[in-house]
Amino acid sequence: MKKIYSVLGFLMLMSLALSAQTKIYAPTLKAPENGKINQMPDVVLDWQAVTGITLDITYEAQLASNIDFSDAVTFPQTDLTSVQTSDLIFGQHYYWRVRAFDQNDPSDWSQTFSFQVVWTVSLRSQPSDGAIVDSDPEITWNPITGITKYQFQIDTEYAWHTVASGVSTSLNSSYVLNEGDIWAVGDGGIILHYDGTSWTSSESGVTEDLKDVYFVDATHGYVVGTSGTILFYDGSSWTTQSSGINSDLLGVSFADADKGVAVGAGGKIVVYNTGIWSETTSSIETDIYDVAMVSENNIWACGLSKKVLHFDGTTWTNQVVGTKDFYAISFQDDNNGWIVGKGGTIYHYDGAAWIEENSNTNNDLYSVSTYDYKGYAVGKSGTILALDGGWAAVSSGTTKALQGVSVLGSYGVIVGASGTILLKTDEGFNGPALKTITLSSDITAYKLSNLLYDQTYYYHVRAIHNGDTSAWSQVKSMTTKATVTLVKPTNQMVTDLLILFEWSKYEGTMEYIIEVDDNSNFTNPSLFYSDSNSIYLISSYFGTEYFWRVAAKNAFDISDWSTPFSFTTKNSTTLLTPADGQIDVSSCPKFTWTEIIGSPEYELLISKTSDFTDPLSAIAQTPFLQCAAQMEKNTVFYWKVRGVTLLDSSNWSPVWSFKTEGYIGIDEYLNSEAVSIYPNPNSGDFTLSLESYSSDEYGIKVIDIAGRSIYINTITCLPGANQLNISLPNIQQGMYTLMISRGDESITQKMLVK
Repeated sequence: MKKIYSVLGFLMLMSLALSAQTKIYAPTLKAPENGKINQMPDVVLDWQAVTGITLDITYEAQLASNIDFSDAVTFPQTDLTSVQTSDLIFGQHYYWRVRAFDQNDPSDWSQTFSFQVVWTVSLRSQPSDGAIVDSDPEITWNPITGITKYQFQIDTEYAWHTVASGVSTSLNSSYVLNEGDIWAVGDGGIILHYDGTSWTSSESGVTEDLKDVYFVDATHGYVVGTSGTILFYDGSSWTTQSSGINSDLLGVSFADADKGVAVGAGGKIVVYNTGIWSETTSSIETDIYDVAMVSENNIWACGLSKKVLHFDGTTWTNQVVGTKDFYAISFQDDNNGWIVGKGGTIYHYDGAAWIEENSNTNNDLYSVSTYDYKGYAVGKSGTILALDGGWAAVSSGTTKALQGVSVLGSYGVIVGASGTILLKTDEGFNGPALKTITLSSDITAYKLSNLLYDQTYYYHVRAIHNGDTSAWSQVKSMTTKATVTLVKPTNQMVTDLLILFEWSKYEGTMEYIIEVDDNSNFTNPSLFYSDSNSIYLISSYFGTEYFWRVAAKNAFDISDWSTPFSFTTKNSTTLLTPADGQIDVSSCPKFTWTEIIGSPEYELLISKTSDFTDPLSAIAQTPFLQCAAQMEKNTVFYWKVRGVTLLDSSNWSPVWSFKTEGYIGIDEYLNSEAVSIYPNPNSGDFTLSLESYSSDEYGIKVIDIAGRSIYINTITCLPGANQLNISLPNIQQGMYTLMISRGDESITQKMLVK
């Protein structure tokens, strides 16, 4: 009975527990994780399943761009644990949440997650910015899903271009009043002015390093610098003003002609009020690098030790933002400001708090200027970042440190180390060479072709779907190679007559043009063409200096000529055998010499006198010649060789001499050195080698121990080495005699058959 009551009690408890769960639990969100950035415009919203009292569980998801979901889009209820979005706005922050339904009974809303949609296309690392490329480079980028197409643009013109400043000292700050009134300041008291046509120097009257410049209007300009320097411009000239301090001043800003502020080393702040500068307390002792005066009662500044300062019209306060030092600040209005600094740090002020933004660089940023929610930041190693919904790198064409930027609409100026100035007069991508190419959404690479040689190109990519178009990606530049590089023959090389010309391969080239001339000015060159990066050419002239160069050609352009190389064809050969001064030389020797490749013939002269008064002449098509008849015994001969073409002959080689051997009989003539059998012993197959000193007939016999001839043959030998393969398949093992005869003379050698 106890057991029955226990079971009934358990069932009652379970019933009470189930009846207590009157509402289904809220789902737990999975992906995208809270705060995730760079999400696709078709991101999938995913959550964990929940259980309820029934098995009829459905889910309802909401997506909004406002955190209070006042503009929420509600997805249809689904029994799946995910929903697919589409056509989300590029760069937009979204908030999402989910609730579950157990039949018609809803749960509470889940926790709210946020994410940001990718705002533009990300170009891949290759080709790198500023790369030197062939005329058919391939541009690649990372894919974006949920789009309908990409647009790719390439042009030979872009907004920022380098101009000559006329100075080599560091330029630290710049300011744009309008397209015809731009200023730059730098070390050593340098002040430069641009009038819309050219840069000229403006007398500052000081030698201190000038760190920052600000203009209220054309007749109210201010510059600050080291040792407390302040300069004022009245529309015609610069004069000094007293700051009341000796510390370096690093930044300056004005609200109007009567209200301004300057900041500097050691936390110094001086304020300007209707003609008078006076020091005020900042409450910090670390360097303040820059200041932005939004209004008389709203001033922001930033500096070392991660400090951001604010003046509200009454007092200065400071806060630590992030983890890195700040070097520059820019405000557009009360609710939009940016600070930049070490390691590519960027923070945006939205009217309530400083929020970090992705700069896509690790380089230090030294200056920032913004307008109409766009702008630029510049810094180390030529870094330029453009703000247009997000920050993206822009090609600068320099590796110099860029230390000041000022933009106003389509006009801008960037200054930096070594007198660097970059000017911007429009937004770029509007030149006559502009190409806009539309590509399908599944393509993430585009191979260009027939680019002009030695030309700088700029390019960017953007994504498009049915609801939005992304910002353009970062702008990269690349410059096509000017020409090819010659490889061989190397400069000033001595060559054969047949010459292999090689040069570096230039991808995207249809053919190469080769010029060869005996004049360094190429006044009357021979022209050749090749569809590969090499070609064989032959000269008919010995000892001639030539000059050569190559240009590449594609469908639209011909490159510059390469740097020319010179080479000289060989003018003589080197004798090899018989060696100079050699004695006991065969009376029918083989003459050898070094080859001049491409020489169709060689002329050989042999004489008993060193002045060749009565020479024997022979022509060879190879770099050797075997004599055709025995030469006089025990005699000194002189010999020389030269190359011969149809149009020219080389110099004679140096003269060599040799002495022929004395007369010897057949037994000496056909001795062990002149006759050999191998292998020996053998099985009946062997080779007879015979060194003959003339063209002659020789008799060959193989004789067994009983004196019987088991092999008889007659061969004609040429002067030099001769070989005869002999096969005796049925021969018995034993000792045999091999007899070689010429006329009535003979010589024998023993041979063992195993």
